[in-house]
Amino acid sequence: MTWFVSTLKAYPEIAIFLALGIGYWVGGKSYKGFSLGAVTSTLLVAIVIGILGVKISANVKSVFFLMFLFAVGYGVGPQFVRGIAKDGIPQAIFAAIVSVLCLAAPIVAAMVAGYDLGSAAGLFAGSQTISASMGLATDAINRLGRSPEETKQLLDGMPIAYAVTYIFGTVGSAIILAQIGPKLLGIDLVAACKDYEQQLGAGRHRMA
Repeated sequence: MTWFVSTLKAYPEIAIFLALGIGYWVGGKSYKGFSLGAVTSTLLVAIVIGILGVKISANVKSVFFLMFLFAVGYGVGPQFVRGIAKDGIPQAIFAAIVSVLCLAAPIVAAMVAGYDLGSAAGLFAGSQTISASMGLATDAINRLGRSPEETKQLLDGMPIAYAVTYIFGTVGSAIILAQIGPKLLGIDLVAACKDYEQQLGAGRHRMA
């Protein structure tokens, strides 16, 4: 074990790709239909490896984070443009309401729990699964002008709070959308999905 830890500290790039590999492999597994997913699994594996004290270059962190943002934007961008072009105003109003609620809930929770700025930023990013806010929070904390020790403490607390709450943000959203939401609205989710598929023309090519 000592040799393994020493190797990871000497070659941190191994720790990065080890977290990616194990996380992706675990994320592909499912139990009774439940799966953590590649992102959540990788975060949890990275926490475990991070406990060993492996130091990653700040430049490497920035590059990988920007690659992640690019991949998210590249995948979601076309859907966003199509949605705005079709139902622009309702989508904009809905987005504004959701954004306010997503920001207000973590702020209140952080104040009640007595979190510092770093942990509060991680709570927001993880609970709302908004990874991009991690970069903004990191830049904002670095600009506060606090001592290097205090800045490091805030930055170290942020990814921990993010990784721990990310799984609850992901699972919680799925539970609300699939179970609680339909009951509150009084609708049959399966039937509603089938009706929506018919409206979009799903299955017409197979029938033809």
